[in-house]
Amino acid sequence: MVLENQLINDKWENVLPGLPDECCELVLADPPYNISNENKIFRDYRSGKNGDISMDFGSWDFSFNPAPFLEQAKRILKPEGSILVFTSRQLAPVYEQWFQQNMIVKNFITLTSTNPLPQFRLTNYRSATQHIYWASKQPIKRSNPNFNFLEQEEMTNSWYAPICGGHERVGHPCQKPLAICQKLIKIHCRPGGLVVDPFSGVGSIPLAAYSLGRKYIGIEMDKKWHDIAQQRIKDYQIKVEQETDKFEQVKMF
Repeated sequence: MVLENQLINDKWENVLPGLPDECCELVLADPPYNISNENKIFRDYRSGKNGDISMDFGSWDFSFNPAPFLEQAKRILKPEGSILVFTSRQLAPVYEQWFQQNMIVKNFITLTSTNPLPQFRLTNYRSATQHIYWASKQPIKRSNPNFNFLEQEEMTNSWYAPICGGHERVGHPCQKPLAICQKLIKIHCRPGGLVVDPFSGVGSIPLAAYSLGRKYIGIEMDKKWHDIAQQRIKDYQIKVEQETDKFEQVKMF
């Protein structure tokens, strides 16, 4: 039986192989980028502040091999399903090769930050872009329920959004904006479908799925992030219940 609306504190290697074949509509994932660097630290020299920024995001962001995860992701996809994966410039060729050999490459979405981090040393461009690969299990037809094409002016492969911040940000160094996750799910998964996120972090993808009436399975090996993701889902459920109660009270008058 497929777990639905579950956040699982474990490694994806221990969970995905136990899911049935062709059980989900969408695998939406933000795996490690392989961009960590133990020695690459920037300092704001002009301000004089001791504001070092470490580029070491954790041991999980070194030497990540996407192939085993992608093999499992393809297996659990329904025939009309897709994989969407956030990735870096460093790993983009690896995904390109695997998808060309094993799936149908559909498109490459560029996500541009409207408020990228400064370039402290002033020796390079500011890194403002991330990439999202889209590959499908079978050719996409107009009848596919898991590709909900929007208006022509909206359906470009160049998206703009600010870095996740404000009250939404909960401390994860690679947290994705909820609005971006919602847009991807709304387009690529039918209502009521199942979204699987093998690297769920603080739960932005599961929360986005739940908020749109989709089912989810989120897998995160770090208990700290897993606990935060659970709390975010609970907070959203409480908010919905409160809004429903207010609506019912208004109807009574």
